[in-house]
Amino acid sequence: MTSKEFFEKFYGAWWGAFIGDALAMPSHGYSSSQSLKNDYGYIKTYMSPKETHPDSTLRSIPVPYLPPSCDCIGGDRAKIWRMDGAHPHFGFAAGENTLPLFLALHMTACMGESGCFDLEKWMSRYRAVMTAPDGHRDVFIPTVHRRYFENIASGKDPDTHGCPDAHMSDIAIFIPLMFTACKNSDKAQMNIVKALRKFTVGEGASSGAFFISELLAKILRGATLEDAIYKGMTPDRHVSLAFPYRRWIKNKDDEQAINSAGRFAVLEEAIPLSLYISLKYGGDFAQAVTVNANIGGESTGRGAIIGLLSGAQCGLSKIPRNLIEGLRFASEIQAVGEILFNIVR
Repeated sequence: MTSKEFFEKFYGAWWGAFIGDALAMPSHGYSSSQSLKNDYGYIKTYMSPKETHPDSTLRSIPVPYLPPSCDCIGGDRAKIWRMDGAHPHFGFAAGENTLPLFLALHMTACMGESGCFDLEKWMSRYRAVMTAPDGHRDVFIPTVHRRYFENIASGKDPDTHGCPDAHMSDIAIFIPLMFTACKNSDKAQMNIVKALRKFTVGEGASSGAFFISELLAKILRGATLEDAIYKGMTPDRHVSLAFPYRRWIKNKDDEQAINSAGRFAVLEEAIPLSLYISLKYGGDFAQAVTVNANIGGESTGRGAIIGLLSGAQCGLSKIPRNLIEGLRFASEIQAVGEILFNIVR
């Protein structure tokens, strides 16, 4: 592969992850396609979220009372959290990225300071971003983060008291580490395992994240996603390879795949829906991320992975320019992307 081809695929994947997340941000958490349509029509461009959300679960989740050094929800976010029906990304602008992708930016910047991934430096930066009053703008703090700070506050070891389950957004934070698999697969796997151990127990999250990184590496080296799945891996590589993607695509019925995998599924059941959309629509980046945004459920985490894989397949030149320029942090994404490119090329 030429350096130009790698450049195309790398930046297609990099921008794709942020686009897939931001486009789906308003639809995050919707359990009904009809409710989603009533509120936003058919999402095909960046939109700011409505203040209220028909399926908001924020108020049903108790806000943990933590010391300032561990308070990841306090201040204005805590007030919004207690509101009836608040959108999980209340106050966001159109094209703004959710917390996991914002953290992915910070992780990449941290890697740039050392020239590689340093877990201690990353965790120090992570804690600062999460607990500073102006560290980030997102209202919704996923369970893995709340559990991490609760563990720290109570003196428990995060490595052994993390969440039993993980979701797509929980691994989206580690997209920068996924990219490094194309340079050193073993080191990437080790870093992913160590980083995720702070937040989840068991092997499901790290196995899923590394599986995605393997697919990404194959695509960055020139394979299609279909070849990466059906020719580059054995069926027992990951549980998601047992799903009938080709039959779903042949049936031309997205609802069959959505219902089989689930809108709100935990990680091992959510990866299949991401792969299905990336396989079926991956040749048309805008369509892939748009279809995902209009499904609802855990649309942002899925969107990041779909954008990553579809963007890598299509390449930067096939991503509509308005989707890049419309991102709220486009200049930061460009600058930090250059750091990662120089690390992995």
